[in-house]
Amino acid sequence: MHNIKLLCAMLGLSFFLASFGVQAKEYMVVGARPDKLFVIDIKARKVEKSFTIPDSTGPQSIVVSPDGKVAYVGTNSLRSIVGIDLDNGDVVFRADLDYKEDERTWNYGFDISPDGSEIYSYDIPTRIHTDRYESLEPRLSVFKTDAGLDAKPVREFPMPRRIHLLMTAKSGALYAMGWDFYKIDVQTGKAEVAYPLRNWTQENLSQPDALAFWPSWDNNGIFSTPIFYARTDMAEDNMERFRTGLLSLDLETEKFDMTYFQSAPEVLFSSVFHPDRKTAYAAYNTLLKIDLQKPHTEKRIDLDHTYYQTDISADGTEVYVGGTTCDIAIYDSTDLSRLGEVVLPGCPDMGATVMRMIHK
Repeated sequence: MHNIKLLCAMLGLSFFLASFGVQAKEYMVVGARPDKLFVIDIKARKVEKSFTIPDSTGPQSIVVSPDGKVAYVGTNSLRSIVGIDLDNGDVVFRADLDYKEDERTWNYGFDISPDGSEIYSYDIPTRIHTDRYESLEPRLSVFKTDAGLDAKPVREFPMPRRIHLLMTAKSGALYAMGWDFYKIDVQTGKAEVAYPLRNWTQENLSQPDALAFWPSWDNNGIFSTPIFYARTDMAEDNMERFRTGLLSLDLETEKFDMTYFQSAPEVLFSSVFHPDRKTAYAAYNTLLKIDLQKPHTEKRIDLDHTYYQTDISADGTEVYVGGTTCDIAIYDSTDLSRLGEVVLPGCPDMGATVMRMIHK
């Protein structure tokens, strides 16, 4: 009877903790040249683990399994996807993308299915002849994550050109950003334009421009990127004709939105929404706090050097900027005061590798 009471008490404590939202610990995963993967306890401001990626010439994209246990890294000059166990650093998955004869294949975007069973890779193959290179049709290669160290695609489909970022919606639909935004059926390969960019028909607005390689939807469920265009109905010498906006895609509702917030551009590559979706942040040489309800730049500060990616904590209290060198700078999300930094051991170059937020 005593043991039964003890068991009931322990179960009661578990339900009590769950009801008050006791959460897993938050970590950041980043890569650095030529072959490092780091797991950072971001609240403690310290690198907790570092791993060596085999045959790496510089990690680029990083995709983490839904359970937070495996990081899939694009490396080997973007010709391989390698899965690293985040507990012990073991290699548990490898897909070499040159899987057809006489090909050299380059990857610039991959993501994982919501259930963690499949990886979707956007491949750009080139056939090597003795006297020339032959540019082939881009493809979507689908791999099973349990395929081990010699993974081969279980499906492949032709894809539009000039795609540079893949993201999986909660429904399982795959979205691809390039000259236009595409929605892709991963079972049939059918691709349709979900949001026109190069081919948009916005009245009195020029063709837009964006360069989005950085995922920042881990803690808010929203992809966002700065986007730039001009008013074509204003004089060319009028600087007010230039516009900076945020293009966003809610990965749960699959709804797109465009928010104009200032004129002349000063942030280039990445942005992140606050989890409450009322504020956004973007960085390059400055860090901006953007009011999304009455769209405007609410606050800006100068940064001590260029950063490529902007991200945010799950509780929305801290903003992180990283990439280009070996430090992740940390700012208060309310007033943009500097809270600290994490410097990677040995100061390796992060370059254009990405930051991913996980909880485990």
